[in-house]
Amino acid sequence: MIESSGGVFEVEYHDRLIFSKKALGRFPADGEVQAIIKGLDCGLDLDAAQAEAAAGVADPISFFDWLKGYLSRKKPRA
Repeated sequence: MIESSGGVFEVEYHDRLIFSKKALGRFPADGEVQAIIKGLDCGLDLDAAQAEAAAGVADPISFFDWLKGYLSRKKPRA
């Protein structure tokens, strides 16, 4: 992993960009990066490996919905 700034989250594997938060507008789902790597190691091209890995990814929650859920879990301070 290479530290950066500006909210960029990118994953490279063998000097190839395999996941970009900037391009997709989301972080990878649990296991998604590993699934892309597995697909590449099994001989899939990058597009096919990414598509197969993303097939099981649910639609990302909106920031507003996440914030609403987060705030509803917070307990008031005594």
